[in-house]
Amino acid sequence: MRYLIFILLVSAVCFSCKKDTAGKPVEIYLLKTYQTVTGKCQVNASTALLKDTAMIANNDILAYSPTLYQFKLSERALQKAKDLDDFTPFAVCVDKEVIYYGIFKSNFSSSSCDNSITMDAGWGGANNHITMNLGYPGTTEATVIDDLRNDPVLITSLQQQGKLK
Repeated sequence: MRYLIFILLVSAVCFSCKKDTAGKPVEIYLLKTYQTVTGKCQVNASTALLKDTAMIANNDILAYSPTLYQFKLSERALQKAKDLDDFTPFAVCVDKEVIYYGIFKSNFSSSSCDNSITMDAGWGGANNHITMNLGYPGTTEATVIDDLRNDPVLITSLQQQGKLK
């Protein structure tokens, strides 16, 4: 009888524990220190240092569309993105390893940013999305940006977490 009670108790504990989500955490960090590449709107990766905590945590990233390059965020995380100042640098990371650096651009900015992936919170962050674009307001044929928005490590982690749409 004790053996049966023990097995039932252990089973109940095992089934009630929340399992960790597969996949490494995907987070967006602001930078503690950085410099830009001379003459370009681009973070110099060799000088960038991440802040200690993520601005947008893994739990705040609800989904990602690899065709639209959009992250769906929690309401709280979207507000953090919308509160950023124009030209704020950030890093998209998997398990705190930088996948790419970018620059936040408000959608009413009159200045361009041709050499970076840019984050746009949209007009009011429709549907709680932020979009990662190549440049702002776009790129020209003369500008080449290393497009890491669908980096395999990023996509794999999001897929393992069931966050790809």
